[in-house]
Amino acid sequence: MLSSRRLTMLAISIGLTFSIAFARAIQVQVVESPKYAAAAYDQQIETRITLAPRGAIFDRSGNPLAVSNRAYIVHVDARTLTDTATVATALAPIIGKRVDEAQRRLEAILEDRKSPTPTLSTIVAYNLSPQATSQLTQTLRSLARGGLVVDETWARVYPYGPIAGPTIGFVSLQPMGYSGVEAYYNAQLSSPIGQRRERSRLELLAITPTHSGADLVLTLDLSLQTYVEARLAQAIQDTGASGGTIIVLETQTGAVLASASWPGYDPNRAIELAGSPDARLLRDPAASDAYEPGSVLKVLTLATALDLGQVTPQTIFTDTGRLVIHNKRIYNSDRGRHGRVTIEDILAHSLNVPTAQIALEMGAEAFYQRFRLFGLGHRTGVDLGNEASGVLRTPSDPEWSRADLATNSYGQGLTATPYQVINAINVIANDGVLMQPYVVQQWRATNGEIVRKQPVPVARVISAQTARALRQVMMRATRRGTPRALVKGYPVAGKTGTADWYLNGVQLETTIVTYVGFLPADDPRITILVKLDQPQSSQWSAPTTVPVFHDVAERACQILGIPPTMA
Repeated sequence: MLSSRRLTMLAISIGLTFSIAFARAIQVQVVESPKYAAAAYDQQIETRITLAPRGAIFDRSGNPLAVSNRAYIVHVDARTLTDTATVATALAPIIGKRVDEAQRRLEAILEDRKSPTPTLSTIVAYNLSPQATSQLTQTLRSLARGGLVVDETWARVYPYGPIAGPTIGFVSLQPMGYSGVEAYYNAQLSSPIGQRRERSRLELLAITPTHSGADLVLTLDLSLQTYVEARLAQAIQDTGASGGTIIVLETQTGAVLASASWPGYDPNRAIELAGSPDARLLRDPAASDAYEPGSVLKVLTLATALDLGQVTPQTIFTDTGRLVIHNKRIYNSDRGRHGRVTIEDILAHSLNVPTAQIALEMGAEAFYQRFRLFGLGHRTGVDLGNEASGVLRTPSDPEWSRADLATNSYGQGLTATPYQVINAINVIANDGVLMQPYVVQQWRATNGEIVRKQPVPVARVISAQTARALRQVMMRATRRGTPRALVKGYPVAGKTGTADWYLNGVQLETTIVTYVGFLPADDPRITILVKLDQPQSSQWSAPTTVPVFHDVAERACQILGIPPTMA
């Protein structure tokens, strides 16, 4: 039996325990009651992110090139997903995968969530339609299985698929614009994030409003863009080229009327491509890929020499067929020696040696000052994401030599993007003024305000008189050198370019060919660039790019309503 002393101690212990518990209850229920009530209240409050649609993108005639539709994203909830086999069976037909593939994906996510630093996305389906989402949730509910969370969002849809895909760009799941117009104008196109706070479906506490992003109207003409893409694809097939680009520019404004690159991509499939070896396609080569343009840049060398008064259209040069500078031998492309020639002969026969001699006599300072004014060596400012600047070495670079001056004069030993090349040649067409190329002509903001983008003259590079005189020379040289470029009813001026193809610094047996021209050459309205990579049918520009230029120029004049200027 317990002694009376022990019974007393036990009673005291029990009493203290009840006293502490009672005191704690008083503290929780009376003293700290407001704090716990607030915590309980907060646990009943749900905060939801709300998004409005991203702004739409239209061509110049109002055709929708990018729109946003209501859609759904499905995430894995690692806390509640237990039966991966059953959930995979419901999920697989919705996402177009086999059941075993869907299950492996679910199990990989669950395993990854155990890590202190998970790396896998929990998204297992995105841009689902309301119908597909309803089917999935009903199936899981009938199976009494959880583990998936559905979020409402807006899916980016491109009604014309791959048409102008690289120029438009695409949108990630964040959503964030990548490449092209979607990237450059992401801030304007995006909708602000809104919030909805509620304690139940019947008690709305607060709402932070949102609104749709601004609509954009492009300078692109859908009819011309569609034709240009088809003609480029045909050129790739006819010549066996590995890639190519066509750009059509409005001469006086710099507005981009069409821009196509092959291989392009369908922005509707961009997120899928981003996780595959084809992710390299998710760019716009016209703005992002620099290359050696070759002899098209002879026009810039001659324009500079004419403007400085160094030469005239009547100046006679002696073409020796060979030039040696610092152990570098320079030849004409035909390896010929043409004797007495004019600048018209230089363009018609695309002569390297006299062009290099003109640049050497001009001097590096004057040459590179003008080439930079023509827009080489720095970005054009075109309103597209990820624009490259190209490489133009000058005497301030340690690796530069006078041989660079000679080869740069005919477009080799430097790199430029297709936009830089067409924009530089466009100076001749535009009476000596460099324009900033642009793809977006106006914003339609949600408040109804319309912001119109005005053409931007960047610099006067040469005088109008020099530009007009050179256009006359180019017209005559085009009739002699590349008659296939001529379009009935329209005088044409243009120049070919051929450069070697390098892979990891090693020269290959293939070339890059370019043709840039404008028409009507007596009062230019459009400037066109055609570039083909590694054509197999011929290594030269005349038989590969010139026929494409002719067809694009002819159709562009029809679509844009440019009247002929000669019989």
